[in-house]
Amino acid sequence: MKAFGGEIPKQDPRLLPNDNAEQAVNCDLSSGNLAGLPIPEFVIDLSGTAGTRRAYRFPVINLPDAWLPLSSEFASVCRSPLADDTLHRLYWTIPGQGAFWTTYARLVAGNTGANAPYNLGTIYPDPTIAPTVVAAGGTLDGSVSEIVRSYAWTYVNQYGEESAPSGPSVPVTGAPDGSWTISGMPTSAPANPPGFNYPAITQVNLYRTSTGTQTGAQFYEVASFVFGTNPPPASYSDTVKDSDAVNNTVLFSTSFANPLPTLDGLTALPGGMLVGFTGNTVHFCEPNRPFAWPAAYDQSLQYAIVGFGVWQQSLVVLTSGYPSTGSGNSPSNYVFTQVRVPEPCISRGSIITDLMGVYYASQNGLVMLNYFGMQNQTLATVTKNVWLNKYKAATIIACRHRAQYLALRADASNTGFVIDYAEQRLGFTELSTFAGATAIWNDEFSGDAYICAAGIVYRWDSPNTQPLIYRWRSKQFYGVAPLSLGACQISSDPSIATATASAQTLTNSDPTLVLPSNVNAVFNMYVGGGGDNSRPPVFTRSLLVPREIFRLPSGFKAFDYQFEIVSRVPIHSIEVATTMRELKGV
Repeated sequence: MKAFGGEIPKQDPRLLPNDNAEQAVNCDLSSGNLAGLPIPEFVIDLSGTAGTRRAYRFPVINLPDAWLPLSSEFASVCRSPLADDTLHRLYWTIPGQGAFWTTYARLVAGNTGANAPYNLGTIYPDPTIAPTVVAAGGTLDGSVSEIVRSYAWTYVNQYGEESAPSGPSVPVTGAPDGSWTISGMPTSAPANPPGFNYPAITQVNLYRTSTGTQTGAQFYEVASFVFGTNPPPASYSDTVKDSDAVNNTVLFSTSFANPLPTLDGLTALPGGMLVGFTGNTVHFCEPNRPFAWPAAYDQSLQYAIVGFGVWQQSLVVLTSGYPSTGSGNSPSNYVFTQVRVPEPCISRGSIITDLMGVYYASQNGLVMLNYFGMQNQTLATVTKNVWLNKYKAATIIACRHRAQYLALRADASNTGFVIDYAEQRLGFTELSTFAGATAIWNDEFSGDAYICAAGIVYRWDSPNTQPLIYRWRSKQFYGVAPLSLGACQISSDPSIATATASAQTLTNSDPTLVLPSNVNAVFNMYVGGGGDNSRPPVFTRSLLVPREIFRLPSGFKAFDYQFEIVSRVPIHSIEVATTMRELKGV
């Protein structure tokens, strides 16, 4: 046995290729040798924030990393889509809690109290309240045409984010050179609505209509007031000429609105767009204005949305029915296409993006979706019922590991698994190192996989830690006649004689992953079939040197043999034969 492989659950243990495993736990098989995956490496303790189930590392150039603790494994985080954002804003959603944002400075200052996260959005004027306008005086003898005006005002918060306008005033007719008096604007900054924390309102902008032959009626800014230094007066006299007003800023926030309180799945798209969902509806923000979510951009799909993935320029929407893909360079021209294949997403946490597309768990296996269609990546390696029952597909939380699929079973087993869908030899490998884990994810800045367990973040596959103890049990070698195997040779890494034990971080205390004191590898031989861990080995040997040649127990013959390695050091090959002489020819 060499060029060791992983599990292929779809095949009977007797029909596996000779180098594949009936059981492989914590194995790194990528090189063809048997080796252990690295012990998870401690990164940061965030357990001081109650309820932490996931976290986001927020690096900023020339500044220390900031960490955002998150209370849900399904939280979605996006960096600011704004160009040259000196505040380094961060946006996120938590299922059932809504959308939030903060700045780097507020995050490192504690992210609580005065620096608590903001709700995504801003304070809006009551649309049922409108200013009152009175026109008087001016040229009314008919030599100058009278005009019709309407006024409205908006709020601007401390970050320059502008709200939708108040209700428009009743149109008033008057002389263009007359006196236009506006009243009813707020004279003090509004308070936050109960239960919300929006940025403070600092300014009021006043707009009025001006009708052009080419543009129709538009609102143009005619005055701006700052609370504290230049607050809006009880009444204001507008003296700006129409010829000057049309050169001012046009009111662009008419359709702006806060995101729904249940917005979920926040995801960044090219073009400064953020996208989220509620139920079966996809919501878009105004490009480069994450605080504004116009209802006119909403698009409904046929099925309830489970989660998003982004591949290249496309948004992949996984649903409880047919999936959909969408593309476009702005919310107003975004087009969705439904994929008419019944492969619903059964686990939100299973969605990842890899080089070839978006992967997710369906009822039939691990599905990949991209421009060119859909493909079941595990069709040749696992059956539907094993996928659902053994691998708990409906519960998994996954991320990308190297070019593989790393999944945590979100149940009480404290286990996970790796799927290598690019090379069938590697198949599935079980993992025992998820004790207390609530989430795994990829860091977008380094590509590393992280684990959160009991509020502590660990780095998976670290180059700085020692290997895990692993176990690899061969296929069931079954002969047509009874056979007596009498000799074995095992080649291992030279470190077998010098390696020292290391603490097994996040172990689930699997009793089959234990080595005797001062022993770095053990060989077990099983006879008689069955393939379960309750069957005791008929022979056990501690491996102490890089090349072990030894006799196997004699006195019996058997149809069925299995061989097992439990080790913390690499194993290169295992050779067995009936006699020492025969072993020379293996």
